[in-house]
Amino acid sequence: MKPHNLWVPCAAVLMATAACLALTPSPLPTTSPEVLATIVAATMQAISALTPSPTPPPTPTPTPLPPTVLPPTFPPLLPTLSLPPATRLPIPAGATTGEVGAWIQPGEVQHYVLKALQGQPMLAQVLSPNNEVTLSIRTQGGTFLLNPMARQSAWQGLLPVSEDYYLSVYGGNTATYFALSVEIPQRIQLRQRKDSIILSGKTAGGHRVAYALFALEEQRMSVSLNGVGENAVLAVDGFSDGRSYLPPAAGRTTFGMKLASSQDYIIQVVPRGGQEVKYTLVVGIK
Repeated sequence: MKPHNLWVPCAAVLMATAACLALTPSPLPTTSPEVLATIVAATMQAISALTPSPTPPPTPTPTPLPPTVLPPTFPPLLPTLSLPPATRLPIPAGATTGEVGAWIQPGEVQHYVLKALQGQPMLAQVLSPNNEVTLSIRTQGGTFLLNPMARQSAWQGLLPVSEDYYLSVYGGNTATYFALSVEIPQRIQLRQRKDSIILSGKTAGGHRVAYALFALEEQRMSVSLNGVGENAVLAVDGFSDGRSYLPPAAGRTTFGMKLASSQDYIIQVVPRGGQEVKYTLVVGIK
C-alpha cells in the first residue's frame, strides 16, 4: 500500500488561507486624540478660508432732526402785593396840590392814594397840634420812599415811576386832628433853542399852582406873573437846598437872579385869600 501524499491537501489549505487573508481588509491604524484634534483644526481652517466672509450691511446715514424751537421764557410771576384800602386824595383839575384833614385815633392808620408821574417832585407834610402824627409813603409796587419806622411828618423827593403812590397817616398817643398836604409840581422844560416859556392857568379851588424847572448854576432865571393884579403873588424855592429865594410874604409878581446851584426850582402861583385867579406866567433861563 502506497503512503498518503499529505502535501497536496496541505498546499490547497495554505492557498485558500492566503486567499482569505488577501480578501480581509487591513485594520485602521490607531490615531492618538492629539493628532485627531490637529487634523480637525487644520480642516476647519481650510474650510474657513474657502468660505467667503459675509458682507456687512451698509451703515444707515442718520437723518438730521429739525432744530428744536424752545418756547419763550418769561420771568416768574411775582406775588400780587396786597395794598390797603385807600381814599383817593382830592386834587382839583388844574391844581398841583391835594389836601385833606380828619380826626385820627391813637394807634389808628389812615391811607390815601394819588397818581403821579416819573421824575415829578413830591412834597408831602402832615401837621398836627402836638406833632405826634407821622407819615409813610410807598409806591404801588410796595417800595417805601418814607418808612413808617422813621416816624417823620414830612418828605420830599423825585418820584421813580409813573403810578399810584400810597400815603399812610399814623395816629399818636391821643385822638387829634391832622392836615395832610401833598404838592406835586408840574414839570416844565424849555424847547430847544428857546430860552423862555409862557404858561397859562387858573388857581383851581383857590389852591396854589406849582411848577418845577431844572436850571444850572450861574444861569440867570427870570419869572413874571401877569394878569392877576393884587390877587396872587409869586414864590420861588430851591428843591434840593430847601432855600426860599422868594417867599409869598414878599408880595411880588416878578423875580430874577443869577442861580447859585444846579437843581430843580419850584415856582408857585399863590392866590390871596383862596381866590380862583387866571394868570399868565413867563419863565426865562439864560
